[in-house]
Amino acid sequence: MLSCSYRGSVCLVAIALLAASTKLQAQNYADPTYPGVGNQIQATPTGQYAVADNAPADRPPAPTAQDVNNADLMKRVSDLEKKLADYAKAAEGKPAPAAPLKPLVTPSGRIQFDAANYTQNPTSVSQINNIPNAVGFRRARLALLGEYEIFDYVIEMDFANRSALSAIDTKNQSTAFKDVFIQIRDLPWLGVVRVGHFKECFGLEDLTSDNYTTFMERSLNDEGAFCPGRNNGIMAYNWSESQRSTWAIGAFTNQTGYDQPPLFQYDHWGVDMAARVTYLPWYDEASNGRGLLHTGLDYAYRSAPDNTMLFSTKPESGFANSIISLNMTDVNQWQVADAESALVYGPLSLQSEFFGATVNHTNGLNNNLYGCYAFVSYFLTGENRPYNRKLGVFDRVRPFENFFRVRTSDGDVATGIGAWEVAYRFSYIDALDDLAVKGAGHAADHTIGLNWYMNPFTKLMFNYVHSQDTYNTAATTTLSGGSIDVFEMRFAMDF
Repeated sequence: MLSCSYRGSVCLVAIALLAASTKLQAQNYADPTYPGVGNQIQATPTGQYAVADNAPADRPPAPTAQDVNNADLMKRVSDLEKKLADYAKAAEGKPAPAAPLKPLVTPSGRIQFDAANYTQNPTSVSQINNIPNAVGFRRARLALLGEYEIFDYVIEMDFANRSALSAIDTKNQSTAFKDVFIQIRDLPWLGVVRVGHFKECFGLEDLTSDNYTTFMERSLNDEGAFCPGRNNGIMAYNWSESQRSTWAIGAFTNQTGYDQPPLFQYDHWGVDMAARVTYLPWYDEASNGRGLLHTGLDYAYRSAPDNTMLFSTKPESGFANSIISLNMTDVNQWQVADAESALVYGPLSLQSEFFGATVNHTNGLNNNLYGCYAFVSYFLTGENRPYNRKLGVFDRVRPFENFFRVRTSDGDVATGIGAWEVAYRFSYIDALDDLAVKGAGHAADHTIGLNWYMNPFTKLMFNYVHSQDTYNTAATTTLSGGSIDVFEMRFAMDF
């Protein structure tokens, strides 16, 4: 088959030949000595052609203008076909374009700078100790993304990493692995196969990048609780031809809690098996997704490494103390299921997930944990939450008009307002179920958010969180009525 560049060259040659031939024809028709025409045909005032007065009577009728045009056109087509055949013959045997000498590289990163003010009642202080106010980097990441033919790679590091249970006033900054993987694209049936350290295929909110989430922090049920987060493993994922459905399945080492170091060392293996399927019952093609309905199901089987399980969550504030923190050492395995749903109707968006988990202990007893969240958001400026149909998650918000402020030539000031979004979320988690373990409990959060998208890559976020909880301060002591009020803000940019 001819390459695209070859076909383009042929088309250019053909156009040039046709233009030159047309110009020549116009010149010849204007010349009265044009062979076989100028001496035999005269133009009448009506634009018709007639036989000249001095033509012999027995001569055949002179050719019409249409006959001349047809004959000339056929000759030109024949010449072009011959030239195309010559070009095709010359192109045979030419080597295919050479592959790149080395993988392509693109830098990427994100900066999220937060400030948070905490107000606790005495019960909350007794439960989880005092939470000091904080100003700092929630995330500061650099990444390299690249490809080589059908292979992709990502290596991303976070320079503002903190451990799951650390206090804000400790100097424990560290550099942590985030997404570090290699993947192969365009495989039959499997689609894409990824190997390395990355998020397991579980949860709509968890798999949506924190660059694109509606709130500063994900819900109580997220990473560290029901969602497994990033682990070492292998995963395959793909999407349907219509891009109405996606699926993913993977096997991972079961690290406990939040993102863990990339090294996995346990005497007794802990293995995760995770799977996710999504489907769009409704997607408005005409508006490119300003109307859609998302559904999804997730499942994870997790065997505990060395019988250890960590279950922890914070009150939807990255610098806060954990309000649930289970560290159990008698767990055999546990199973988690999740049901996803989301609706986008122009600037209005609704999203919800329900989680349920069964924990099986080495003594044969079980505990049932569950949680949920639901939120509503609305764009005051008319935008909508974009959706990535190949991954089954939400994507980057692009304002109709970026924020800007400039002085015009007549001395006035012109301003762009960006995109403005308001949102409310309720989330609940129950990790008690009569557990006689320190750190068990349940909590409910109400979060109000205001987002200003200055451009597709820069935004200001304001969140107010009211959190209420019950907490086991010891195996035999439970305190109820803890209350925390959080006002926090974030200035974020990614590239």
